[in-house]
Amino acid sequence: MVRSSRFPISDREYVQRVRRHPPSSLLPLIAQVSSLLPTKVDWQQDWVRLNRHRSAKGLYRPWAFADAAWVSLTRGNEHRQRLAAVDDLEEILAQYVALDDLYRHLPVGERLSGFLLRMAGQQFTWQEDDFSELARSVALLVQTEPTKPLNALVDGWEQEVLGCPISDYVGLGQMLFTVAIHRQGRVDLDWVPENELAVFKELTSRAVVKAVLEQHFATGAEEERARAAAGLISSDPLMRRYTPNPLRSRPLVRGFGCDYLVPVTPAVLGKVSPMGLYYTGIEHFGGSKAFERFAGDLGELFEQYVGRHLRLLPDAEVHPEIAYGKGGGQNSVDWIVVLPGLVLLLDAKSARPTAGLRLGPQQTFGEELNQKLGKAIGKQIPNTAKLIRDRHPKFAHIPHDRPMFGIVMTVEPYHLVNTPEFRNVLPATDVPTVVASASELEDAVVATDPTLEEAILARIEQPPAAGWSLRALADGRPVINPILDEAWASLPWGAEHSSDGEFSESP
Repeated sequence: MVRSSRFPISDREYVQRVRRHPPSSLLPLIAQVSSLLPTKVDWQQDWVRLNRHRSAKGLYRPWAFADAAWVSLTRGNEHRQRLAAVDDLEEILAQYVALDDLYRHLPVGERLSGFLLRMAGQQFTWQEDDFSELARSVALLVQTEPTKPLNALVDGWEQEVLGCPISDYVGLGQMLFTVAIHRQGRVDLDWVPENELAVFKELTSRAVVKAVLEQHFATGAEEERARAAAGLISSDPLMRRYTPNPLRSRPLVRGFGCDYLVPVTPAVLGKVSPMGLYYTGIEHFGGSKAFERFAGDLGELFEQYVGRHLRLLPDAEVHPEIAYGKGGGQNSVDWIVVLPGLVLLLDAKSARPTAGLRLGPQQTFGEELNQKLGKAIGKQIPNTAKLIRDRHPKFAHIPHDRPMFGIVMTVEPYHLVNTPEFRNVLPATDVPTVVASASELEDAVVATDPTLEEAILARIEQPPAAGWSLRALADGRPVINPILDEAWASLPWGAEHSSDGEFSESP
């Protein structure tokens, strides 16, 4: 039975509790337990799956595993004699949940809103749908055609950046995930018969696989201790658990009796998701000019990716950005969709939410959110709506007598941004508008009962007090998104995995 932890627990006390066990004992235990809970379906029944007391419910989560594992890896001492057991891990996780919060002494309203944002940033990023995330990596970066020349993501970029095609890279993540599940959080390439590597295009030998793993997936105690010593994680230990954990970008750890230990099984899939690929791109392109070209290419691909999905809507006329004004020097929103009873105005933004936004409201919170989303909400969408209503010649083909609804599309979710508590820092507008991520659009365009149009019209008629959410408007996925399904089928084991929204455990 888990030992209850008082609140608050200081970070020093928590770290000392982790350090009570040598890393060679605690890290393999974390990896083993994590391998038993690889998906969010498993997490929800953690205490049942692990045959623990009900009081342990909710403790066994990947973000908690990741923090405990990284603290052990960077602060642990092999001279400690006490081997770790499941009861010890449970006590460590209970202390993690009870850690003090840096902003606990702020006024109540500000304290709560900041806490909610930090918790969302800490936890929601682990809970995206695996099928959608992996398929989107290919659908966005390989199968979406740009409408103008790219500058960084040109021919050969996959080999240069990743060392293999994206489909191989994502397939490698699938393979590692499966091996970790069935080998108690351990990966040894000798366990993978070379003839099974024939499903890859280029990762057809253990030596080539090893090279890619070392380049992108693997780390060790020495590297992570150097990272910690350089202060690259967080300036305040109480904020460490809310900042990106290094084991998400390097989910394989050397030095524990096999080729690699996988302390947090779900982190392997995150590495090959669009977010993981984005940070791999940042690491590769480095300098500001190169990164600007990379970011610009992602913006172009994402804009066209949004357009591909809008064309899935039944009875829809989809119009790209319209140039107007003197010499065509001004532009509308990126996409205008005419439906039988509704006009959608969509602007695509590829900028990701930064750590500053996810750490909670501070002095710069409103400024930063406005910098990323404010122009689309306060200018692009309402200006386009006015041009349509005023019957501007360039917009004469767009019906002006139907309700209009704005959607700001983002690659990654901006958690809680549509709730009244956080929306008030963004510009007011006379066009009902939501911020929605790629995953929300992927589900919404295939919704059938109700359709996206029916759901939006109902919400325009009776706006919910709690705010708008595209995920709530078109909840669930009644049919598989064909764009994601095509991408999934192109993966090494795509045809053998179910595409029902839950990741299968075996290739």
